[in-house]
Amino acid sequence: MTERTNTITVKTNIVNQTVSLSYKSDSLRSVNNFTIHTFAKGGKGIQATASFGTSDKVYKYNQKIMKQGKRTYVRMTGMNIYFDLATLEVTEAIKMVEVSGKRRGNNGGNKPNQSVVESITEEIASNGTIEVPEIEVPTTAESVKPENVVSDGPIRHAQYDTIKTCLECGLPVYLGGPAGAGKNYTVEQIAKELGWDFYFANSVQDEFKLTGYKDANSNYNETEFYQACVSEKDCIFFLDEIDASTPEVLVLLNAAIANGYFNFPVGRVEFDHVHFVAAGNTMGNGADDMYTGRMSLDGATLDRFVMIEFDYDERVELSLSNGNRELVDFMHAMRETCNNLGIRATFSYRAIISVTKLEGAGMALETIIRIAVVKGIDNDTLRTIRPNISNKYTRALLKVQALAA
Repeated sequence: MTERTNTITVKTNIVNQTVSLSYKSDSLRSVNNFTIHTFAKGGKGIQATASFGTSDKVYKYNQKIMKQGKRTYVRMTGMNIYFDLATLEVTEAIKMVEVSGKRRGNNGGNKPNQSVVESITEEIASNGTIEVPEIEVPTTAESVKPENVVSDGPIRHAQYDTIKTCLECGLPVYLGGPAGAGKNYTVEQIAKELGWDFYFANSVQDEFKLTGYKDANSNYNETEFYQACVSEKDCIFFLDEIDASTPEVLVLLNAAIANGYFNFPVGRVEFDHVHFVAAGNTMGNGADDMYTGRMSLDGATLDRFVMIEFDYDERVELSLSNGNRELVDFMHAMRETCNNLGIRATFSYRAIISVTKLEGAGMALETIIRIAVVKGIDNDTLRTIRPNISNKYTRALLKVQALAA
């Protein structure tokens, strides 16, 4: 803990005093004139109001009570606010993480991002909706890396800000959408922006892949989940293909999310810094025609998460294709046609990237369609696909179909 100190003000019906504020590291920005006005039990733990500086704006908090040894605290605007559980007297504050971001307003200025989070939390509670600001989209194909696609600069999916806000509010997130839509990379982007660590597990079929295990020499073999739980900073634990994981494993994960601790083979680990994201190709309702190996998730699992549909983003597709509207429209038509016919085929970002690269290299369009778009589709099925548009890509498809006759 750094020696740099500051204070916050507590002016409630219980106490009127200044409380010591210290910082977990020197890199954290100072907190100036943070005042807690009310601090009481209610909701999911502690309901509080607070303001910044001389502003008249008061922000509402509804935070879960956390435990650290014998001490109790809640997290407010990146600070651990420690208090006496019996009297609710605030005793100390420690700045743990940096919370930063821009809030749009008439003056165009910056506000602490947690304030934005709390305002949006109120909006969700009252309206059930979030207004997502417009995001400028780069125009180069190299500016996005959906899931396992390698590229350089970042681009934000349309659901980026919704996911980020939910995580900052401490809500576990479930992303349901097709393969190759960029779920993994989007969450990595968010972790990087927030300065959080990122841990990943995929389709956990065995309990030890979550818990870890001790070998014959009593050496503990760690997992990504264990590393997340013992991490000293905020982090995201991302469980991909949760709808392909076994129910027994999900019961353990549910308990960890609910209780804030997990019993590993080396002992119990308590945590309040792990933010959970799960992803699947379905919305937890079980197998469908496209994803036949998926299991239905039980109500207890689904109830832990906010559910966000994560589909292909047209802006990302246009970026990947260097603004090639014909190609993007062709891919949309292929998805729609195959979906209507019940044909199992995926036309993902990867296909768009492959077509764009191969076309730029001068390869014949018919060859590109055959090896990068309709690959894996048998000839009889291929001949039934008739996209409802006409452009150079559909004409190339017709030639491929003719050769398959």
